[in-house]
Amino acid sequence: MNGLPSLVSTALNLFREFIPGTPDAARFWLEAGSAALALLIVLSLLLRFFGSENSRPALVLLAGTLGVLLLAAGAAAVELYILPVLPPAVLGAVDSLSGWVAARCHRPAWPARTVLLVLGLAGSLLFLVSPLTRLTFKVPGFLALVAWLAALTTAWTVPAVLRTSLFPPNEILSPPAQDS
Repeated sequence: MNGLPSLVSTALNLFREFIPGTPDAARFWLEAGSAALALLIVLSLLLRFFGSENSRPALVLLAGTLGVLLLAAGAAAVELYILPVLPPAVLGAVDSLSGWVAARCHRPAWPARTVLLVLGLAGSLLFLVSPLTRLTFKVPGFLALVAWLAALTTAWTVPAVLRTSLFPPNEILSPPAQDS
């Protein structure tokens, strides 16, 4: 039982790390709220589209909340239990693989820790969240995975669109230029 509070606190820290915070609290809550709303809407529409009879809003809200918590728990488990025991050679191999993939895709390389945390999220999605959705809504496992991937992609896209379409905080706070 001692590991549970540290798992929860690590999950919260990882949540703060993956959600880019802004100094303006209202803007942060607008982005986080719009992402959560987008996730629930897309997930409920896709589950209803896939033919689930019991895709009620309250059940989708409960399954969506539990699914996001389980996603964070997968990354937190990697942070708490896997990263401390990995030898430096494995981290070096992950770094070199990340560098090779980044060179092929012409993108910046991810550090080994980020790669392993994303693998923890993906493992949690495949082995916990998708089976939970399949059992709860009685849809095939592949369709539950597609629904979650589409919902998560939408939930990460909406804050990015809001961030780029809203004025930056410096433009809001700075006075307008006066012509003489």
